[in-house]
Amino acid sequence: MSNISSQILHSIIVNAVIEKDGKILISQRSFEEKHEPGKWTIPGGKVEVTKGDVFHILEKTLAQEVEEEVGIKISANVELLTNNTFIRSDGTHVVALMFLCHYESGEAKPLEDTLDVRWIAENELSNYDFSPNVQGYIKLAFEKIHAKINR
Repeated sequence: MSNISSQILHSIIVNAVIEKDGKILISQRSFEEKHEPGKWTIPGGKVEVTKGDVFHILEKTLAQEVEEEVGIKISANVELLTNNTFIRSDGTHVVALMFLCHYESGEAKPLEDTLDVRWIAENELSNYDFSPNVQGYIKLAFEKIHAKINR
Protein backbone atom coordinates (compact mmCIF):
# COMPACT_ATOMS: atom_id res chain seq x y z
CA MET A 1 0.00 0.00 0.00
CA SER A 2 1.11 3.52 -0.70
CA ASN A 3 1.28 6.44 1.70
CA ILE A 4 -1.84 7.93 0.11
CA SER A 5 -4.10 5.16 1.46
CA SER A 6 -3.07 6.01 5.01
CA GLN A 7 -4.07 9.64 4.42
CA ILE A 8 -7.57 9.05 3.00
CA LEU A 9 -10.12 11.38 4.48
CA HIS A 10 -13.75 10.35 4.92
CA SER A 11 -16.79 12.57 5.09
CA ILE A 12 -20.28 11.39 5.99
CA ILE A 13 -23.23 13.28 4.59
CA VAL A 14 -26.86 12.66 5.57
CA ASN A 15 -29.84 13.77 3.47
CA ALA A 16 -33.53 13.77 4.36
CA VAL A 17 -36.24 12.81 1.91
CA ILE A 18 -39.14 14.14 4.00
CA GLU A 19 -42.66 12.81 3.51
CA LYS A 20 -45.86 14.57 4.55
CA ASP A 21 -49.33 13.53 3.38
CA GLY A 22 -47.92 11.67 0.37
CA LYS A 23 -45.71 14.56 -0.78
CA ILE A 24 -41.95 15.11 -0.54
CA LEU A 25 -40.24 18.33 0.55
CA ILE A 26 -37.66 19.75 -1.85
CA SER A 27 -35.51 22.82 -1.43
CA GLN A 28 -33.73 25.10 -3.88
CA ARG A 29 -30.05 25.77 -3.27
CA SER A 30 -28.87 29.35 -2.88
CA PHE A 31 -27.05 30.83 -5.86
CA GLU A 32 -24.11 31.43 -3.50
CA GLU A 33 -23.64 27.67 -3.01
CA LYS A 34 -20.43 26.25 -4.52
CA HIS A 35 -22.04 22.92 -5.42
CA GLU A 36 -24.98 23.04 -7.85
CA PRO A 37 -26.20 26.62 -7.13
CA GLY A 38 -29.91 27.19 -7.84
CA LYS A 39 -30.68 23.49 -8.28
CA TRP A 40 -33.42 21.68 -6.37
CA THR A 41 -32.35 19.17 -3.76
CA ILE A 42 -33.27 17.69 -0.39
CA PRO A 43 -32.14 18.98 3.01
CA GLY A 44 -28.99 17.54 4.53
CA GLY A 45 -25.45 18.10 5.57
CA LYS A 46 -22.16 16.81 6.86
CA VAL A 47 -21.97 14.72 10.02
CA GLU A 48 -19.58 16.43 12.38
CA VAL A 49 -18.28 14.52 15.36
CA THR A 50 -18.01 16.70 18.41
CA LYS A 51 -17.08 15.94 21.97
CA GLY A 52 -19.82 14.31 23.91
CA ASP A 53 -22.61 11.99 22.93
CA VAL A 54 -22.29 10.54 19.42
CA PHE A 55 -25.06 7.99 19.96
CA HIS A 56 -27.61 8.42 17.12
CA ILE A 57 -25.37 11.03 15.48
CA LEU A 58 -26.89 10.37 12.03
CA GLU A 59 -30.44 10.97 13.27
CA LYS A 60 -29.38 14.02 15.28
CA THR A 61 -27.58 15.50 12.28
CA LEU A 62 -30.59 14.89 10.03
CA ALA A 63 -32.93 16.62 12.48
CA GLN A 64 -30.54 19.56 12.96
CA GLU A 65 -29.88 20.09 9.23
CA VAL A 66 -33.59 19.90 8.35
CA GLU A 67 -34.49 22.44 11.01
CA GLU A 68 -31.63 24.78 9.99
CA GLU A 69 -32.36 24.61 6.26
CA VAL A 70 -36.17 24.41 6.03
CA GLY A 71 -37.50 25.11 9.55
CA ILE A 72 -39.42 21.93 10.29
CA LYS A 73 -39.07 19.07 12.73
CA ILE A 74 -38.93 15.47 11.56
CA SER A 75 -39.91 12.41 13.56
CA ALA A 76 -37.20 10.26 15.12
CA ASN A 77 -38.38 7.34 12.99
CA VAL A 78 -36.05 7.45 9.96
CA GLU A 79 -35.06 4.66 7.60
CA LEU A 80 -32.15 4.33 5.23
CA LEU A 81 -33.24 4.66 1.60
CA THR A 82 -29.90 4.27 -0.12
CA ASN A 83 -26.32 5.45 -0.19
CA ASN A 84 -24.15 7.10 -2.77
CA THR A 85 -20.44 6.84 -2.09
CA PHE A 86 -17.99 8.84 -4.20
CA ILE A 87 -14.56 10.46 -4.16
CA ARG A 88 -14.26 14.26 -4.39
CA SER A 89 -11.59 15.90 -6.51
CA ASP A 90 -9.57 16.61 -3.33
CA GLY A 91 -9.41 12.86 -2.59
CA THR A 92 -12.00 12.90 0.20
CA HIS A 93 -14.11 9.74 0.26
CA VAL A 94 -17.73 10.75 0.79
CA VAL A 95 -20.33 8.40 2.21
CA ALA A 96 -23.68 10.01 1.39
CA LEU A 97 -26.67 8.44 3.12
CA MET A 98 -30.27 9.19 2.12
CA PHE A 99 -32.98 8.63 4.70
CA LEU A 100 -36.75 8.54 4.38
CA CYS A 101 -37.99 10.89 7.09
CA HIS A 102 -41.45 11.92 8.20
CA TYR A 103 -42.74 15.41 8.90
CA GLU A 104 -43.54 16.08 12.54
CA SER A 105 -44.22 19.82 12.92
CA GLY A 106 -43.53 23.36 11.73
CA GLU A 107 -43.94 25.27 8.50
CA ALA A 108 -41.45 24.61 5.74
CA LYS A 109 -39.65 27.80 4.69
CA PRO A 110 -36.35 28.66 3.02
CA LEU A 111 -33.69 29.33 5.64
CA GLU A 112 -29.91 28.64 5.65
CA ASP A 113 -28.47 28.34 2.10
CA THR A 114 -31.99 27.85 0.69
CA LEU A 115 -33.96 30.00 -1.78
CA ASP A 116 -37.30 28.18 -1.85
CA VAL A 117 -39.09 25.07 -0.60
CA ARG A 118 -41.97 23.04 -2.04
CA TRP A 119 -43.99 19.98 -1.11
CA ILE A 120 -44.32 18.02 -4.35
CA ALA A 121 -46.30 15.02 -5.55
CA GLU A 122 -44.67 12.26 -7.56
CA ASN A 123 -46.14 13.53 -10.84
CA GLU A 124 -44.38 16.91 -10.33
CA LEU A 125 -40.81 15.54 -10.32
CA SER A 126 -40.13 16.45 -13.94
CA ASN A 127 -41.00 20.12 -13.25
CA TYR A 128 -37.75 20.77 -11.33
CA ASP A 129 -34.06 20.96 -12.18
CA PHE A 130 -32.52 18.70 -9.52
CA SER A 131 -28.94 18.25 -8.40
CA PRO A 132 -27.50 14.96 -9.72
CA ASN A 133 -29.11 11.79 -8.32
CA VAL A 134 -31.68 13.68 -6.18
CA GLN A 135 -34.61 12.86 -8.45
CA GLY A 136 -33.71 9.16 -8.14
CA TYR A 137 -33.65 9.37 -4.33
CA ILE A 138 -37.08 11.00 -4.34
CA LYS A 139 -38.46 8.35 -6.73
CA LEU A 140 -37.13 5.66 -4.41
CA ALA A 141 -38.87 7.33 -1.46
CA PHE A 142 -42.18 7.42 -3.34
CA GLU A 143 -41.77 3.69 -4.13
CA LYS A 144 -41.24 2.95 -0.44
CA ILE A 145 -44.24 5.06 0.55
CA HIS A 146 -46.46 3.29 -2.01
CA ALA A 147 -45.22 -0.14 -0.84
CA LYS A 148 -46.20 0.68 2.76
CA ILE A 149 -49.64 1.90 1.71
CA ASN A 150 -50.27 -1.25 -0.35
CA ARG A 151 -49.39 -3.67 2.45
